Amino acid sequence: MQEVFGKELRNIAGNGGSFYMTSGGAQTGAYRAFVANTDAVISAILDKDGNDLKPSLGLSSNPTISQGTLLTLPNGQYISSITLTSGSIVLYNV
Repeated sequence: MQEVFGKELRNIAGNGGSFYMTSGGAQTGAYRAFVANTDAVISAILDKDGNDLKPSLGLSSNPTISQGTLLTLPNGQYISSITLTSGSIVLYNV
């Protein structure tokens, strides 16, 4: 139990590392969360199977994510690719 709690605490703290992204091409990897560094428009966000994550995150087709907004995915899921039209985000590794 303690190891599970410790792992979750490390995830919350971003212990897996992070990546700063600005608009441009797709960023690929395995990310469990992101926070908008500035207002950001997402043109694509895909899960590990290549499915669009916007509906499951409650996002519109080209949403503007306000600065400071944190979006996370449930355990076992991750962002495999994300493309911004504008703005910047910080992605947190799985």
